Amino acid sequence: MSSWHIDYHSPNRGLTFAVEKLLYSEQSPYQKLEIVQTPEFGKVMLLDGVLMLTEKDEFVYHEMLCHPSLITHPNPHTVLIIGGGDCGTLSRVLQHSSVHRVVQVEIDEMVTRVSKEYFPLLTESVNDPRVELVFDDGIKYLMSKVNEFDIILVDSTDPVGPAEGLFRKEFLLSCHSALKQDGILCLQSESPWIDSLKPVIGQMHTDLVSLFEGVYPYIASIQTYQAGLWMFQMASKRYSPFSADSWDRLKNSHLKCNYYNLPIHTAAFCLPEFVVKLLA
Repeated sequence: MSSWHIDYHSPNRGLTFAVEKLLYSEQSPYQKLEIVQTPEFGKVMLLDGVLMLTEKDEFVYHEMLCHPSLITHPNPHTVLIIGGGDCGTLSRVLQHSSVHRVVQVEIDEMVTRVSKEYFPLLTESVNDPRVELVFDDGIKYLMSKVNEFDIILVDSTDPVGPAEGLFRKEFLLSCHSALKQDGILCLQSESPWIDSLKPVIGQMHTDLVSLFEGVYPYIASIQTYQAGLWMFQMASKRYSPFSADSWDRLKNSHLKCNYYNLPIHTAAFCLPEFVVKLLA
């Protein structure tokens, strides 16, 4: 018989889904990880009770965090992923043939270790010779990096606990320094529907605008993420996602995607008016 899990988005609302079985549970120094089997979404990862990953729709988040920036940059060789322990973002980065080196810095080795057992299609990417796995604090790791990466992708949890510092201006400054002169930073930026997160989203946008030549917020529809609408922010020192070169690269890329495509690359940057007002 199934039980029910509620992934709360606020005290008064959340996503409810049936759970058939608890497959795994472990407490690390940072968080509690659970893997549950569900009839609707397949295997689901929960961190401190919050939904992080589902077999059914993980592709939306990971494709949209990764591909727009790697298509916008004309020749990304070196990529840094902060977080992303499930390796979904890593697996998409490796689809880009120009990438020669990927460093993934995840604070909690438990996430990657458990993902290898329950999400092997994602974690097989760690065997690629281009990949370097680092289990450390991403904030600390970046402090010593200058002019090293073409792309930085921040695949973080919500802005509480270990991930709270990833939403602050000091961290964004470190990202700016670690990027090359034409580098691009992209961060997951929460849901603009969640009232408690609106100040975080707005402040992050303000901080990025103060640091980068161009800041391009965009959205994606993810059924299992908070309120179904998710935001990302691309911050670039030089390149625009709207350039004709970007569109040509995407047309010729032969990426294997289930969500991201050429129309989405353009349309994702068209924001609802309430989001425009939030960022203003």
